[in-house]
Amino acid sequence: AGFELWHEPSTTTMLAADASVSSIGAGNSARAAFGWRLFERFYLGPEAQVYSTDNYVHKRVGVHITALKIDKREWMGAIGMANDNDNRSGIYVRIGVLTRH
Repeated sequence: AGFELWHEPSTTTMLAADASVSSIGAGNSARAAFGWRLFERFYLGPEAQVYSTDNYVHKRVGVHITALKIDKREWMGAIGMANDNDNRSGIYVRIGVLTRH
């Protein structure tokens, strides 16, 4: 099961959250992000994400850019630090694009 939330508490802020849970392999994830509208072009702000299974946990904390519209495409991305319960850590990068027809 999963859910997504997108809320604009004001004309210059956004709040996004999503989560999913699974009974198969017990893979669960959650993400929350807040952003401020900049230059009337996109949202920028902090994000946090966690993914877990029965014996593994992966966490991310970083900064995101969301809803950058160029032509018919809407770009999003993030960069930050990730770590897990195997004592590994590093930089993560996430890039996405939404195309509207």
